[in-house]
Amino acid sequence: MPLPICYPLVVFYDATSRDCVAKIEPLLKLDTAGRLQFVDCSAPGIRARDAQGRWLVGIVALEAAHRAAWAGQVSF
Repeated sequence: MPLPICYPLVVFYDATSRDCVAKIEPLLKLDTAGRLQFVDCSAPGIRARDAQGRWLVGIVALEAAHRAAWAGQVSF
């Protein structure tokens, strides 16, 4: 069983990539609880680090960000 994610979740993404921006923009609007922080790292892909320093990569990072933005009310 995976450990629960500790917030805030810092999401690292490439702001020069239209694909990354398209995935991040909805999260900016949905995160009304302030559980997400965004950092343009200008490196390919999406990664995230939770409050305990654990790293998530790719789709796992994106899923965690969506769960945070939806206050855990979304399932995949």
